[in-house]
Amino acid sequence: MRKIHIRTALYPPAEAGDFTAELVMATRVIMICGTLILAGSLMALQKPANKAAPATATERVTLRDGSVVLGLVTAVSTGPRGAVELLVRRDWAESHLKTWAGKWSRAIEAGSKLAARQRRERLGAWRGERAASAPADDRIVAWIDQELKRLDDPAFTARTALMPVHLSRSDVRGLFRQPPLNTRLLQLGWLCGLPEVETMPLEDLKDALEGRGFAVDGNQTPSLAGLLPLFPEPALSWLGRRAATELAVDSDLRVIRYQNMVLPDLKTGQALDRLNVSSALAEVAKLFDPEQGKEDPLVSTLKKVGDRGRVGALVTRLDIPADMSQATIEATMWVRVGGDRWVPFVTRSVSVRPDELPAEAGRNLVADPQVQSAFSLVEALGLGTIPPEFKQRSLKMGATTEKALGVARAAISQDLNTLMLPIFENPSGDRGGDRQPGKP
Repeated sequence: MRKIHIRTALYPPAEAGDFTAELVMATRVIMICGTLILAGSLMALQKPANKAAPATATERVTLRDGSVVLGLVTAVSTGPRGAVELLVRRDWAESHLKTWAGKWSRAIEAGSKLAARQRRERLGAWRGERAASAPADDRIVAWIDQELKRLDDPAFTARTALMPVHLSRSDVRGLFRQPPLNTRLLQLGWLCGLPEVETMPLEDLKDALEGRGFAVDGNQTPSLAGLLPLFPEPALSWLGRRAATELAVDSDLRVIRYQNMVLPDLKTGQALDRLNVSSALAEVAKLFDPEQGKEDPLVSTLKKVGDRGRVGALVTRLDIPADMSQATIEATMWVRVGGDRWVPFVTRSVSVRPDELPAEAGRNLVADPQVQSAFSLVEALGLGTIPPEFKQRSLKMGATTEKALGVARAAISQDLNTLMLPIFENPSGDRGGDRQPGKP
């Protein structure tokens, strides 16, 4: 910068004016440089503006007033009466959205008393129907007794960990959804009681859950029933939940149906040689009896279930066409809605073709005792020796059926886990728990 010497007395008036203009210009330059340096220093101290916030597992709903609700969206409907249904942790809502939390809490309390009375009546009826044929240490009866005691405590229904929230279309301005893997982690975080799980970075949440023994890449959706308030529900919805709960405990409520035969669904397997030739002949003869189709064997099977005070049964139907082009498995949970009247409640159907499997599929079944028993049974019935090529084709079809059955069972099991009541929770009174869904 040029040095300026102030010697106005030595210059004539004209030169003094030039000097003053030069001084003003120099002052401006100094101020501009200083401002730029100061601004640059401040910017260097700030975090980069484009740095993204850590990813979380929560879903976000932006309201018309600018508030943001963090939770789990359970349903979205469109149209003039469209709405968003979601679950919000009560402590989070009361800390961040006090006004809204108060409104939601009052709406919940309005239905809790009626729901508690309804639940008492239904649990009492269930216990009366089940206890007569249940063992002394029956898990469901013990859980019912525990629930009846807790329903007598006002604190049980007054405050729950999660709040179901209903937002009308006019209340919502924006919605951000998460993939199912992330929402599952959020639910697990709620069940484990992790603090501030809504804002916890996704990687930290995964580490915390793995430390508690959960598989972060699993596909089972946990049940949040123990964290939710009671609400009045239609009779059919209650019977569906009761049926799914019975199926989680009673192993003899599952049957397999093939054509006009209904057999117990024994997951552990049972060698077919336990069936003697005479009983096998009787079953085969039924397939050729013209009078047999007049009475559905499933009707009598379900009646026996109902006579024991049960309302649920899982029927897995196997359908294989004569050309063995595919195997179709249809798994249906049936619910008894009164007397001997049963209705299908939830169904999962899967079809698999043999050409979808590798060429070597089915070879591992050759040494299976049940398969050998089946081939021996056919020959014992006097139907002749089974040709090798037909055996190979049958084995391939067996592998196809096995795959379809596995997929269908996994799907229906997920449905049952979602429906069932929380009978496997800690009986100490804690509504949450660390168990894996559907397992004791």
